[in-house]
Amino acid sequence: MKLIRFQDTNLSPSRPIAAMNKRVPPKPKKFPAAKQRRLDELLEKNSEGTITPAEKSRLEQLVAEAERLMVANAKRLAEFSKSENAGSPVGAVPVTVWVKPEPAES
Repeated sequence: MKLIRFQDTNLSPSRPIAAMNKRVPPKPKKFPAAKQRRLDELLEKNSEGTITPAEKSRLEQLVAEAERLMVANAKRLAEFSKSENAGSPVGAVPVTVWVKPEPAES
């Protein structure tokens, strides 16, 4: 296993993470609250067996819309992940390293 020594004289307690230029993952898009409430209502009616044919049709539309949103979010996150790992050696595993700072010897 190859160890890599990291030294950055620009790191300071006030900006340790900023120095690493870490990208932020995309924020998942949310299903609108009103549609979610209606979806919940229709799911409840469906499970109780009291749903009408028109409501069943609307339920299917809302489920399909929610599924499309989830797939779109997953694709965006997958693309982000791919771009984050571009240039990583094959088989590399990301790790977190905790370091206890010690005073410099004078």
